[in-house]
Amino acid sequence: MYNNNLYLWNPSTRKNKILPFSSCTKYSRCDVTFGFGYDEFNDDYKVVEIYGVYDIHYVYDANIKIYSLRSNSWKIMKKYSDALFSSDSGVYLNGCVHWAVAHNDGSCIYWDIVSLNLKNEKFGNFALPSFDGFDHSRSLGDSSDFELGTMNWSLGKLGDFLCLFCDYYKVKLDVWIMKEYNAKGCWIKSVSLPYVSGVGPCISPLWISDIGGEVLLHDGTCVMVYDSKNDEYKCVEICEMNGDGVGAATVYAESLVSPYLDNIENTPEMQ
Repeated sequence: MYNNNLYLWNPSTRKNKILPFSSCTKYSRCDVTFGFGYDEFNDDYKVVEIYGVYDIHYVYDANIKIYSLRSNSWKIMKKYSDALFSSDSGVYLNGCVHWAVAHNDGSCIYWDIVSLNLKNEKFGNFALPSFDGFDHSRSLGDSSDFELGTMNWSLGKLGDFLCLFCDYYKVKLDVWIMKEYNAKGCWIKSVSLPYVSGVGPCISPLWISDIGGEVLLHDGTCVMVYDSKNDEYKCVEICEMNGDGVGAATVYAESLVSPYLDNIENTPEMQ
């Protein structure tokens, strides 16, 4: 974050590799997001770096670079015009990395999901769920971002499904699951989490029980469990955290294989 270093890390083996500098141009108003995933066709792991430059008139311009672990190099992609990618990390599923993206058509801002296929490195778009009370667009210059009930949303993955977290500011959080990948009418609302004082501003569910009775989540400061039967939240104690809080949390698949890392010498362990 402060010295522009970017690492690939296998938490199972603790092996890591520092990536070559991408030469990302730094701007005073610049949102940077990353995505990571496996290109099965080319047997390659890839990192996607997107830095979007914007101004007070909501002019969006997304610059894109892709790193190949096999070649250990970056390449510049064609810019994605009139789009501001969410600063959340991209969500990898079905050979693609996905982001929540805001578009500007000149009169309003509207939202959708943008995917990047790691095989052919081409973009696609997904529609959002349709239901009463959900507005996909917002007029330019609208300053209602933090009014009670204003909706914000982000992407996630629960198990093998792409998920959409619809956050009604200080009211509730609805979790939608894409049961069939990129199919019409595929979004199903799984659970609704109530807002209570003390829960952080950025709720991200990590796991939902099969019957939806319990939800493991991260709220921006700690890991919690929501018990729907008793309608209550409980903090999860994590050993050796010393009360410092949890800035981020994710779910990963364990593996003892680190492609192109196993033969790298002088690679220090990252705890």
